[in-house]
Amino acid sequence: MEYTQPEKMRGVEAIKQALTHAPLNPGVYLMKDARGRVLYVGKAKRLKPRLTSYTRPISGPTWYSHKVAAMVGQVAAVEYVITSSEKEALLLENTLIKEHRPRYNADLRDDKSYPYFRLSLNHDYPRFALVRRPRLNDGAKYFGPFDSAGAARQTMRMLQRIFPLRRCSDRMVASRSRPCLDYEMGRCPAPCAGKISREEYRKLASDLEAFFAGQGQELARRLQERMEAAATAERFEEAAALRDRWQALTRTLERQQVDQAVDRDLDAAALHQAEDGLRLAHLRVRGGQLVASRVHDLSRAALAPEEVMAQALLMLYDQAAPPPLILVSHMPSDPSLVAEVLGERAGRRVELRRPRRGDKRGLLELALINAAQPRAAGPQGEAVLERLQQKLGLAGLPERMECLDISHLGGHLTVAGLVAFSQGRPDKARYRRYKVLEGEGGGDDYAAMAHVLARRLAGSDPAPDLLLLDGGKGQLNLALRALAQAPAGPRPALAALAKGQASGGPDRVYLPGRKNPAGLKPGDPALLLLMRLRDEAHRFAVSYHRLLRKKALTRSILEEVPGVGPKTRARLLKAFGSLAALKKASVEQIQQKVGLDGATAQRLRGFLAALDTPNPPK
Repeated sequence: MEYTQPEKMRGVEAIKQALTHAPLNPGVYLMKDARGRVLYVGKAKRLKPRLTSYTRPISGPTWYSHKVAAMVGQVAAVEYVITSSEKEALLLENTLIKEHRPRYNADLRDDKSYPYFRLSLNHDYPRFALVRRPRLNDGAKYFGPFDSAGAARQTMRMLQRIFPLRRCSDRMVASRSRPCLDYEMGRCPAPCAGKISREEYRKLASDLEAFFAGQGQELARRLQERMEAAATAERFEEAAALRDRWQALTRTLERQQVDQAVDRDLDAAALHQAEDGLRLAHLRVRGGQLVASRVHDLSRAALAPEEVMAQALLMLYDQAAPPPLILVSHMPSDPSLVAEVLGERAGRRVELRRPRRGDKRGLLELALINAAQPRAAGPQGEAVLERLQQKLGLAGLPERMECLDISHLGGHLTVAGLVAFSQGRPDKARYRRYKVLEGEGGGDDYAAMAHVLARRLAGSDPAPDLLLLDGGKGQLNLALRALAQAPAGPRPALAALAKGQASGGPDRVYLPGRKNPAGLKPGDPALLLLMRLRDEAHRFAVSYHRLLRKKALTRSILEEVPGVGPKTRARLLKAFGSLAALKKASVEQIQQKVGLDGATAQRLRGFLAALDTPNPPK
C-alpha cells in the first residue's frame, strides 16, 4: 500500500500525514523522495509506532542524527507492505534493500568487482581460475573475495604449486592432444593429453576444497603419508612431486596461522564509529587460518549500529553460508531473529556472540583495528557530488548521472552510447546502446541526439539526477526541446560538456539559461568527474560502432536489424541472392519479394543504407 502526500508536503509533516493510514501490523516500509526514488527501507514489529519515531526529535551521535534528519527532510511518500510475522518482514527488508540499494541503508555492494577463485566442479576435470564476478547456480564453487587483484594472482601462483589444476578453457581441453607449457613447468597435470586419470585429478580438486575449508593441517598430514608411501614403493618421481607440494603447503600454513587457540570455523564482524559514520570489517577464519578480510564503508547509513549490524549480516551471507559462530562488536537489535534466518541459510545452528575476554575477543579486536584504519586520501565520492551540486546549482545531489554520445563514420552507421554513474562510479547495469537509422537522424549528430533523447526519456528507466551531453550550447538547446516534448514525469537536470577552445584548453560546462560556462577550473574534482563520465560515454559509443562494423565483416549484418529473425533472413537472401543485391533493392521490392510489412521493410532499408561506409573504421 502506498500513500503519496500533497505536492508541497515534505519531511516530518509528510510522515505525520502518512500515519493516518499506517497499520499496527508487522511489515516493511519504504520512504521515497519527490522523484519516487527509495531513500530508505526498514522493518518494524508494528509499523505505525515505528513511523511515529521519525516525527520526534532524534537523540544520538552527531553523525547518526544528522543523517536521519537529512533523510526525513527528503521524504515525500511512504509505502509499506504488511507481513504475517517479523521474520517475514526481515527477509523482505533484505530483498528490497538489494533491489533498490537505498542511499540511507547499509549497503555492502559497490561498483568495484573483486577477484574470486572459481573451481568448476561440473566438469570431469575441474578448472581453477581467477574471475571478477561469481555466477550463481553454475555448478562451481567460489572462494573470496580479495581486495587486491595482485595479492589474488600471487596467491593463485602459490596454490598452483600445491594443487596443479588446469587453467585453460573447457574447449581447449576437448580440442588439445599435446600438453602445453603449464605441464612442462609443473603447473598442470595435462588432463587434455591423458597424463592423469580422472580419479587422480578429482583428488587434486578435493584437496583444494579442503584447503579453502580450513583443513590445511590435515591435508599436509595426508600429503606426507602419500609421499612416504611412494618413496617406500620406490616411485621416486611421484614422491618428489608430493614432497614439493607438501613443503609449499607447510610454508603457506605457517604464514597463515592466526592462533592455535582459535581452532574452529568462525567469522568476526566489527563496526568502527568514525566521525563521518560507520565502517565494517569482516574477517573469515577457517581451521585457525585467516582466509579473507574486507572492510566496507557504511558512512551513508542513517541507522543505529545495532540495526546496521543486522542488515550487514544478512548481506554478508546472501550467497555464502555463514559459519557456526559469528563474533560481533554490536549485537543486532533482534539477535535471535537474525540468527534464525542465518541458520536456515546454513542448514544448521548459527550463534551470534559478543566475546568479552579470551582469544575470541582478541580476534574481534583485530577486526576492529582493520575497521579503524584510515581510508585512502583524496576527495571522497559524496564530497565531490556535493561540490558538483553547488557549482551547477542543482536542486539535489547528482547521485545518478548519465551521459549520451553519438558515434558514426562519415555520417554512416550512426549509433549512440548512454552510460550511467551511480555515486560517482560506473553503473554498467544501466548502460544502453542505440541504433540510429537514416530516417531517425542517421548521419546528423543533432538529429540523432534528438531521436535518442526522445527514446531515452520515453523509456521505463527512471530519469537520472543529471543528464550530461557531449557537446556545447547546440546540444543543450536540443535537449531542452526534447524535454519539453517528453511524456509527463520527472525531468533530469541538464548540462553540456564541450572541449576546450584552444589545444589543451580547459573543458567548459554549459547550463540552461546561462550564457557563460559554469565556473569550474581545470583540476576541479567536480569537473574531472564530468570529464570521466563524458570520456566513458565516448568510449562506449565508439566501441559499439566498431562492434557493428566487425560483425558486418564476420557474419550477416542482418542479425542486427530489429524485427528480422533467422527465417526472415533466409527468405531475404534466397529472394535476392546476396547482401549486395539486397542493399540495392527498394522498400517496395523488399515487400513484394519477401512479404515484409512496410515498417520492417523501411527499417531494413535504412539499416542497410547506413552500411555504405567508404572507409573502414580506424
